[in-house]
Amino acid sequence: MTKYILVGGYIRKATDGGKVFCEELVRDYEEPIKLLDCLFARPKENWEKLHIEDKNFFQNHLPNKKIEIVLANPDKFLEQIELANAIYLRGGVVKNLLDLLPQNTDWQKVFDKKTVAGASAGAMVLSKYYYGADDLKLGQGLGLVPVKVLVHYMSNYNAPNIDWDKAYTELKSYKEDLPLLALKEGEFKIINI
Repeated sequence: MTKYILVGGYIRKATDGGKVFCEELVRDYEEPIKLLDCLFARPKENWEKLHIEDKNFFQNHLPNKKIEIVLANPDKFLEQIELANAIYLRGGVVKNLLDLLPQNTDWQKVFDKKTVAGASAGAMVLSKYYYGADDLKLGQGLGLVPVKVLVHYMSNYNAPNIDWDKAYTELKSYKEDLPLLALKEGEFKIINI
């Protein structure tokens, strides 16, 4: 079984600053915990800087945990997942993330017994279908979580271009009938599969 955590975006905007999310991400594992920080959705030249931000974020919210936070490398990603307890797919551009993930991979087997969290673009990639708040288009993710996801819901993200009601309605009626998760900034949903 895999525990998926889908985050509506900007976990730091949660009312608790992301503390409960951090605790949930590592809850099921004995120390030392290995967390893989995947920044593939962001431009590669920003990875080191963002990785330092993420390390500080997790260490600040989990001060009493022995945790090793490793930056994901596209060339070693599958091997890194094997060694990790939890994987964090930070948001950014969906296409960038999909392009750097190893292709033709049985992700259900790779992620078995892991906790996999996806924020914004990460949540969209993990879901079956999504509505992209950047390009205002419907898309298809890896389908690991059989849901439709709408991230940054009701926020000022891409305002005034996005009509949240229209986005919700379009996604709801898109392809097959699946649960729709409309996740606000910092809001997350846990799904065990």
